[in-house]
Amino acid sequence: MKVTFARPGRAPHNIHMVTLVVPMIVFTMGSILSSSAAASSDVPEHAYIIYGDSWSCERGFKKTRDKCQSIKVPEHAFLTGNSWGDGWKCERGFKKTQDKCQSIKVPEHAFLTDNSSGGGWKCERGFKKTQDKCQSAEVSEKEAPSDMPEHAFVDYKDHWKCERGFKRAESKCQSIQVPEHAFLTGNSWGDAWKCERGFEKAEDECQSIKVPEHAFLTGNSWGDGWKCERGFKREGDRCSAE
Repeated sequence: MKVTFARPGRAPHNIHMVTLVVPMIVFTMGSILSSSAAASSDVPEHAYIIYGDSWSCERGFKKTRDKCQSIKVPEHAFLTGNSWGDGWKCERGFKKTQDKCQSIKVPEHAFLTDNSSGGGWKCERGFKKTQDKCQSAEVSEKEAPSDMPEHAFVDYKDHWKCERGFKRAESKCQSIQVPEHAFLTGNSWGDAWKCERGFEKAEDECQSIKVPEHAFLTGNSWGDGWKCERGFKREGDRCSAE
């Protein structure tokens, strides 16, 4: 067996390395701990650290200077879960008026839109918006092509388009069957109808979204429509503690 002895009066190289590295580790760890403690002391109630000394408010609270203030959600509104803006949004059929949600008054010959901006309603074809009413408008009747079906109108040149509430099915305009808990989108692309908040599309129906414990509705048209609360993670159709 070969034994190696250090020269008298001279420490091995690895001892010097340990002497230098250990204090550096202690200093670094101390800096991290002191920074974390300082950051934690600056975080207000109902907030959590994102990274470094940056923090964000919990759901249901919004940042007001150096505090997290409870969001007052008015009647006919719901929390958006966003860290910007008011933190709440009016339900369909209602529009924001200061700190309240006011019912949208849809005039005759008009229909609700999926957007609360611009009044939240739109006039039917053949009518134009005049203040808070829909007045009859002259529609230039273009020469209809010979193959134009019932419930259609000339879009441009010799092309035709189906009226609202109808969709093109080969050479005809077929009535759109809107299921319960859904509404017409009025779009000429994509789905002709959309499920109300709290419901999701399942083939030709709108099914109630099953929100598990420790989760909340997102109000998004994509995904499953729900998200786990902070401190919980998704596992299948449940939210489990992290």
